[in-house]
Amino acid sequence: MLLARHLLAGVAVAVVSASTVLPAAAATAAAHLPAPDTLTHEAPVCLDATKSRTNGTKVQLWQCVGNANQKFVIDNGLIKVEDTAGTATPMCLDATKSRTNGAQVQLWQCVSNTNQLWVIRRGEIVIKDTIDTASPMCLDVGNSRANGTKVRLWKCMNNANQKFVIYDGKIKLQDTLA
Repeated sequence: MLLARHLLAGVAVAVVSASTVLPAAAATAAAHLPAPDTLTHEAPVCLDATKSRTNGTKVQLWQCVGNANQKFVIDNGLIKVEDTAGTATPMCLDATKSRTNGAQVQLWQCVSNTNQLWVIRRGEIVIKDTIDTASPMCLDVGNSRANGTKVRLWKCMNNANQKFVIYDGKIKLQDTLA
């Protein structure tokens, strides 16, 4: 419980501000081991890039355990997989061209286009080009907290499926923190 409070206290600035472009360089530690299909709140859940570093790879949830698949660098609105950040082909979280509920989030070579620019707003990770529209679109995990659950876009609804804590390079689902 004390660890969770410390984690939350360390990110208050990142998750509270109301329309902050993601800060530069927030590197990390996290990963996944084989784990059960379903998780409890005893096991924090993180965004996970899988082992693949190819265009179109779907981003998923996985129990936070510390491997390279869960380490991200946030740089000028881009969310990069840390182990690719200094390479010739860095990989970014990409929303695709779709701005509809359920559109899956993928990895794509960083090109700094509108599909890859994100903003943190009250713990939500919002695709930047939707901020000033009638339907801002957020990173969303649905109702499952199971390993392998695909991450998607969904209209921002200020609910637990869209609340994240970013700490030490890990992007954790807030409601899975003890």
